[in-house]
Amino acid sequence: MVGNSFQQEFNELLKPHLRSLENTAFRLTRNQLEAEDLLQETCYKSFKAFGQYERNTNFRAWIFKIMVNTYITAYRKSVRRPQKVSYDELEDYHLYHNDAFEPTGANAFQPGFWDENFDDEVKTALEKLPYYFRLVVLLCDIESFSYQEISHMLNVPVGTVMSRLHRGRSLLRNKLSRYARTRGYFINQN
Repeated sequence: MVGNSFQQEFNELLKPHLRSLENTAFRLTRNQLEAEDLLQETCYKSFKAFGQYERNTNFRAWIFKIMVNTYITAYRKSVRRPQKVSYDELEDYHLYHNDAFEPTGANAFQPGFWDENFDDEVKTALEKLPYYFRLVVLLCDIESFSYQEISHMLNVPVGTVMSRLHRGRSLLRNKLSRYARTRGYFINQN
């Protein structure tokens, strides 16, 4: 049985990051039930592995790495199942290969930070990014992890993180150019 001080230490480290983990889980899965499952699995795995956590290091990066790896593993398992076809994956493929695609439909993000700070068009554009680009954009631009931390989480070189971030931001820029012009973010240079 794990001691109360062990559990208390874990809970104290986890508590300040729980909301951020919850939001990221939702943005990754784009489904409330799957997000809850991902968060629960992340907390379970991180508690089990807490004895391996090096005290006085970046707990936030450590637990986000567990979440990202859990998500990637589940994502890869779902991709390998030939009998199921994910509409979202097909849509992501279409978006990546068709820059003229205009996202439509209702916003699927949960209330809170997103609703207070971003319009539906911005949220939808981010949600429609292909998996690898969305993941890096979320970790860097929303969660403020460094390139090095993301590299460590995803087990890819920093250059790959930078490349995916550049491509993800470019896709967002393309999808949101009309939105930016209508709100005065672009100055017409013609």
